[in-house]
Amino acid sequence: MSKLSEIARPVSKELEEFKRYYRGVQEETSYALRVILWYVLRRSGKQVRPLLTYLSASACGGITESTKVAAAMVELVHTASLLHDDVVDDSALRRGVPSVYRLWKAKGAVLAGDYMLAEGLRLAVATEEYRMLELMNEAVQKMSRGELSQLRRSRKREFSIEGYYSVIEGKTAALLSASTAAGALSAGAAGGVVQQFKRFGERLGMAFQVRDDMLDYSTSEEIGKSTGNDLQEGKYTLPVLHALGTLSQRERRAMIAKLNRARVDAAMRREVSRFVVESGGLEASALAVRRFVDEGKEALREVPDSEARRSLFALADYMVERKK
Repeated sequence: MSKLSEIARPVSKELEEFKRYYRGVQEETSYALRVILWYVLRRSGKQVRPLLTYLSASACGGITESTKVAAAMVELVHTASLLHDDVVDDSALRRGVPSVYRLWKAKGAVLAGDYMLAEGLRLAVATEEYRMLELMNEAVQKMSRGELSQLRRSRKREFSIEGYYSVIEGKTAALLSASTAAGALSAGAAGGVVQQFKRFGERLGMAFQVRDDMLDYSTSEEIGKSTGNDLQEGKYTLPVLHALGTLSQRERRAMIAKLNRARVDAAMRREVSRFVVESGGLEASALAVRRFVDEGKEALREVPDSEARRSLFALADYMVERKK
C-alpha cells in the first residue's frame, strides 16, 4: 500500500465513489471533446485535492452529498488550469506523456479547459452550491493573478523571495486552500472553522510548491530542460533565490547574466544544479517547507482529534518527504 493510500484510508470508500462520479463528466459532450477528456481523465494524477476535500469534510463532522460536488468542482478547476498552463508554458509533456496541447494544439487544450471550468459552474448552479461557487471563483481569480504576476516579474527580471511567495500563493496555494475550505463547508462547519481549514490548505499549498521546486534539483545531477527554460525566462524558484542570496552583489549580477543567456544548454544546467546544491539552496528551501507545514498544522490546532485530522497532518508531512 502506498503512502497516499494509507493517508486516504479514512475516506477510501467515498473516494472510489467520487472517482466513478467524476469520470461521468465526459459522457454528455460532443465526440471531439469526449476524446480529449478521455485522454485527460485516463492520466489523472494523485487527485490530492479531492482527497483534501473529503478528509476536511470528515474532520468537520461528516461527508455529505455536497462533499462530492465540492471535490468535483475542485478537480475540474485543477484540470482546467493544467490544460491552460501547458499552453501558457508551451509544454509538450504532462506527467511524462504528450500533453493535450501537444496533441490537439492550443485550441484543443484551451477549449477543453474552458469546458471543465463551465462544467464546474454547471454543477454549482444545478446543486445550488453558491457558497462553494464563491470559494472556487476566489481561487480561480487568485490563480490567474499569480500567473500574471509571474509573467510580469519574469519580464522585468524582478527576483525576490517575497515575490516568489506571492506568485505561488496564487498559482498553487489558492486551489489547495479552496479544497480544504470546501470540504469543511460541505460538512456544515461554522465560518470560523472553514477559515481554519482554508488557512491549513493555503500553508499546505505553499509547502507543496516549494517542495516541487526543490525536486527539480534533487532528483539528478542535472536539472531538466523545462527548468532551464524557466530560468532563461526569469522564473526563479526558491532554491535558486536562496542560492543567489549567498553571493556578493557582483557575483550575483554575473550569475544572473549567465542565466539570461539566449540559450541554456546542458553544461549550463549542470552548473546551475551544482550551484544550487553547493550554496545551500535546498537546505534553506527545506526549512521553508517545514515552516509552512507547521503553520498549517497550527491552524487546525483547535479542531477535535480524529482519524481524518490525523490523515490531514500525515498528508502535510508527506509534502515534506515526497520524492516525486
